[in-house]
Amino acid sequence: KEMKSTLKSVLVDCVRQNALDDIMTILPSYPAQVLCAAAQVDFSGECEKALRGGTLPAFQRRLSDRLAKYTSLDLSTEPLLQLKIKSMILELIHMNDVAKLLTDQGTVKTSEWMWQKQLRYYVDGGSSACLVRMVNAEFSYTYEYQGNRGLLVHTPLTDKCYLTLTQGMHMGFGGMPYGPAGTGKTESVKALGGCLGRQVLVFNCDEAFDLKSMGRIFTGLVKCGAWGCFDEFNRLKEDQLSAVSQQIQVIQAAIKAKASTVVLLGRTIDIDLNGGIFVTMNPAGKHYGGRSKLPENLKNLFRPVAMSRPDNDIIAEAILYSEGFRGAQSLAHKLCELYRLSKNLLSDQQHYDFGLRAMKAVLNTGGKLVQQAKLTAHGTGEIGLQAETEILI
Repeated sequence: KEMKSTLKSVLVDCVRQNALDDIMTILPSYPAQVLCAAAQVDFSGECEKALRGGTLPAFQRRLSDRLAKYTSLDLSTEPLLQLKIKSMILELIHMNDVAKLLTDQGTVKTSEWMWQKQLRYYVDGGSSACLVRMVNAEFSYTYEYQGNRGLLVHTPLTDKCYLTLTQGMHMGFGGMPYGPAGTGKTESVKALGGCLGRQVLVFNCDEAFDLKSMGRIFTGLVKCGAWGCFDEFNRLKEDQLSAVSQQIQVIQAAIKAKASTVVLLGRTIDIDLNGGIFVTMNPAGKHYGGRSKLPENLKNLFRPVAMSRPDNDIIAEAILYSEGFRGAQSLAHKLCELYRLSKNLLSDQQHYDFGLRAMKAVLNTGGKLVQQAKLTAHGTGEIGLQAETEILI
């Protein structure tokens, strides 16, 4: 309770300061989570004001200037502030994209679909609670402290995933992202939970899970209002899946009816309505052994979203920007092309991985090397594009 009330008051305080353009005044004094949430609240308010007043192009220019300011900060001697500004840059890139999209689409009202389908943050004037809205779904921000978690890069695929998951939850269902490995299924669920200030626990399903252990996990999730993400759910055996579906059905019905208690494993327990159950699945095919088909009664409890291919170009570019590369655009394109060619032209080996995971590891290492190079760059903190390219290679 203390953690939640502290984060709540700190967030309200940060929103009130409204010092995002002069970031160095607030960067040391607030956690990254609060800074990002305050930036989101500010963006939602300012963007709606710009839509109503027809000043969207000017607002977008302001965001671009702010982004230029953030990326030019040299914090290579301050590792903690560096982490915070990285998160802020990733959020700001997304906000800039949204403003550009609204301008290009000619959006003039806050009730239009282009604006409604964004994840929007508001601070309620009376209770100072933070609310998150997406289309007609509304969620309370629950102030679970996240630490300096790495943020997910927003792409059209994540937006589609968020939209499906939030609409599913709004109607009382869980969410089920499915697709091949390395497309960001689990990461998207974790990131959405982070956006709503929830604790997200990831369980990797294997043969060791039985009905009792699943029941115990569900009990914990329901009591503390956390989200459970059950990875590779279709690795459970069919008889287990069928029994588990009954437990999930009871929990979802209780959340939908806004009940105060629920009966699980013969015990009556208190229920926190912010809890949620999500599952991810790999396609049942030759690459993935030991996968069961989901029974129909279980399928009906989840809203599916297909995640087949991540938008590598967009992800690489945003990560390079946040890691401090100036020539992020051309470097990202070249790197993605290299990985694509490797995948297509090299022989098929089990230990070859040219997916998103391998690429992200390279980008993060590149970021560390760039920071080191900036530290030793004769006190100027600047390195040229040539040096950046060599570092990445």
